[in-house]
Amino acid sequence: MSKCLFLLSLCLVPFVAFSSTIFTSQNPIDLPTSNNNDLVLDVRGEPLQPDASYRIVSIGRGGLGGDVYLGVSPTTDLCPDGVFRYNSDVGPGGTPVKFIKSDQTGPGISEYQDINIHFSIATAKLCVSYTIWKVGDYDVSLGARLLETDGTIGRQDSSWFKIVKSPVRGYNLLYCPGPFVCPSCPIDQCQTVGEVNQNGRRRLALVKDNPLGVNFRRV
Repeated sequence: MSKCLFLLSLCLVPFVAFSSTIFTSQNPIDLPTSNNNDLVLDVRGEPLQPDASYRIVSIGRGGLGGDVYLGVSPTTDLCPDGVFRYNSDVGPGGTPVKFIKSDQTGPGISEYQDINIHFSIATAKLCVSYTIWKVGDYDVSLGARLLETDGTIGRQDSSWFKIVKSPVRGYNLLYCPGPFVCPSCPIDQCQTVGEVNQNGRRRLALVKDNPLGVNFRRV
């Protein structure tokens, strides 16, 4: 009898070790609950198209709503270079954007796919690059890294974002560029796009809590 128990304990050791490896992981990134190949859909249920323009609209209504727009930062001298959100869904519409995929294969835009985002508007020649989103340096006064323009397309820098399904409603924007699009960027964890108050306006920024829920309306 004792011999059988001894053999059984030997069989259980690998299982316990394997289970411990799984359930004590120190990885801070939550595993996705959706398929990485799921296409991102607009408000009409149609897949986003890279050659089309969209407004990024909040899932909120009234004072909780408001579209995303290109605005003038407090420190701007020449070109508008801030990514903001209107304080209400009553009023002007947001600035149209286009999504540029890192990988041009396949239809539409998939969740968790690396993309560049740029405001699809006419601008002065001097301000052309000030339409492409990027993550700026840490702003000490606001306690966050702000979203700004003057980014690049297809370069290995902080201009890459992802769209993922929100656990509540709509979608969230993430900043966690993969090692192929930005080898020098930190990959320890994804950061969500939310907002901070900058002089009474909603400025998009990387946040730890309260990610911004959005949808996409084709222009």
